[in-house]
Amino acid sequence: MFNRRVIKGQYIIFESPEDTQEMEKEVSEDIAKKIIEDAEKKAREIIDKAQEEAENIINEAHLAYAEEVEKGRMDGKQQAENELNNLIEQYSLQLNNILDNFRKSIDSEVYNARILLFNIIKLLISKFLSIEIFSSPKWVENSLNKILEKFINLDYIKIHISPEILNKFPDIIEKFKNIDNIEIVEDITLKGLSMMTKYMLI
Repeated sequence: MFNRRVIKGQYIIFESPEDTQEMEKEVSEDIAKKIIEDAEKKAREIIDKAQEEAENIINEAHLAYAEEVEKGRMDGKQQAENELNNLIEQYSLQLNNILDNFRKSIDSEVYNARILLFNIIKLLISKFLSIEIFSSPKWVENSLNKILEKFINLDYIKIHISPEILNKFPDIIEKFKNIDNIEIVEDITLKGLSMMTKYMLI
């Protein structure tokens, strides 16, 4: 059996069902590929934006943490964790929306494969926001710079840092130790990647 097509009322072309199915398969694959590319592009944009916003939140929260240490430094840390969790939830929701649109556009087999991909992306975002930003040299150096900017007019600044910061970033700490009115000391009471300040106006 062959399928018949009329082109501009002049020609009749007979096509086998196999040829027709092959054409339909190629078209479906092209559509699915385009949808996948668009979805992955959106996911990358979300990751880039999440990284930028997370760095801003953490830097601001850390400065607030340093300023309010005498009032209770755990409040600043808790605020940073809450905002970070909200950010992860926000971008997870956006990824879920992409998945929902994606599901409506392609068949179930491809959809299930992309579900796995986006779950991995969400996991990577969560890991990056909650671990990698906190442990990056850039974050530590930015935090110290912001402390200096805040207390630049003071005669003496004493910065307590956790053993983990001292062990992981000795080069950065050494650079700040060379500043005249700065004293950096290790504080074993501080856990993780944390620091606090004490200052004097003579």
